[in-house]
Amino acid sequence: LLNTLVTDKNEHPIGDLDMEELAEEQCLLARFIHQLRSNVPDDQYLILTAARKILASGGSLRIKYTLPPLIFQAYQLAYKYRDLKDAKWEKKCTKIFQFCHQTITALVKAELAELPLRLFLQGALAIDQIGFENHETVAYEFMSQAFSLYEDEISDSKAQLAAITLIVGTLEQISCFSEENSDPLRTQCALAASKLLKKPDQCRGVATCSHLFWSGKSLASKGEETHDGKRVVECLKKGLRIAKQCMDISVQVQLFVELLNHYIYFFEKGNDQVDVEILNQLIKKIRDELTNLESSDEAEQITKHFNNTLTHLKLRMESPDGDRDVYKGIKLNPEDAGEMEKLDAK
Repeated sequence: LLNTLVTDKNEHPIGDLDMEELAEEQCLLARFIHQLRSNVPDDQYLILTAARKILASGGSLRIKYTLPPLIFQAYQLAYKYRDLKDAKWEKKCTKIFQFCHQTITALVKAELAELPLRLFLQGALAIDQIGFENHETVAYEFMSQAFSLYEDEISDSKAQLAAITLIVGTLEQISCFSEENSDPLRTQCALAASKLLKKPDQCRGVATCSHLFWSGKSLASKGEETHDGKRVVECLKKGLRIAKQCMDISVQVQLFVELLNHYIYFFEKGNDQVDVEILNQLIKKIRDELTNLESSDEAEQITKHFNNTLTHLKLRMESPDGDRDVYKGIKLNPEDAGEMEKLDAK
């Protein structure tokens, strides 16, 4: 009954297909695939392997709709094996992720990039959470495959920024890597972010990477956050240097405001490398640059963003909570701000 949805008849060339109709049909088929379930986990695995054998013949236009549901079904099955914990559950999980790796690779061979990248990252998260035998090696393989796709297959600047943000977010959540594996991945993320095509993307990417060195986890930290304040500030200072290279003043000021918010975040998290003086210098720099902006909707939006940030600081300074003394010395008024030139030296 479903054969006509799974494959094309030979007499229908690709050029004759209605792509909207095809997408609608394949989305319905993908929903049906989620119903292929068995209460017996081992039988469920057999169903998935049989379904992949049939669906893989659908060609590149179809498998981008039909294979992802199989992959997510497989991830769910791995969680089920973890919960059941029978005698061979770890070997079964390894086999499931081999199945997922092969299935995602089929999507890569179909000249897709962003979809398999996301699936590899989702797999790495699942592997970390399930924690079967040798799971660190398998998770590293999934992460490295995602990185390879980012470096080799994604060329659009917006897609690159979105991809590196996803990679950073995934790595920040994973705690199964030893320092031998986690440190190169973090460093590679920061390096990749600094090589993005557009300067604003570089700035935002590097600033995002700073969180890897604070809230990132590893076996060395026993699953706790890394809290490497020095590396965090190195990323943020690099972001400032990149922001200054932007020719458009409005873009430059917008990036300064975004970086100020990153600095405030780490200041509030207790990073001793970020102090009141740094915040004061950056606040004054932004205030000075805002006066150079021509009146426009964009300038109004930037000013509103900056004022909202200052309002946040003011509320924290006036808070009756015990930590308000931490904010003592932050100068929100124009006449009280410090000198920006000291920022890089700091």
